[in-house]
Amino acid sequence: MASALIIAAAAAHLAAFVCFPYTGPLGLTFTAISVLLWSALALFLSGALRAAASWRGVLAAVFVLGCAFSALSFLPQKDGVSALEKLLDGRVPSKKDLYFGLLNVGVEYPALLPPAKPEEPV
Repeated sequence: MASALIIAAAAAHLAAFVCFPYTGPLGLTFTAISVLLWSALALFLSGALRAAASWRGVLAAVFVLGCAFSALSFLPQKDGVSALEKLLDGRVPSKKDLYFGLLNVGVEYPALLPPAKPEEPV
């Protein structure tokens, strides 16, 4: 069960990092340290999850929601506004944001970019 929670924590952080790519120089460092901390918590909780088998699904859902909440709340952004505040204001990531987020993790997917404007003759 701990490995599933660790994978869920990594996925939640990766999704936040990709969707909100303008993190500055500390974005990847924050993501790595936060995944390590949440992984340690998952290992700690694995014993409690074994003891409370009837609540396993609820505890796993609370863990993943807490992980996503912390990733969106504390992921550093260049403009100083947290990703959670951006989502609450209705500013969802665009295709261009996803392109640059994927580029940050080494995946180039040019189909997400808007079409280039044709050059006008002078």
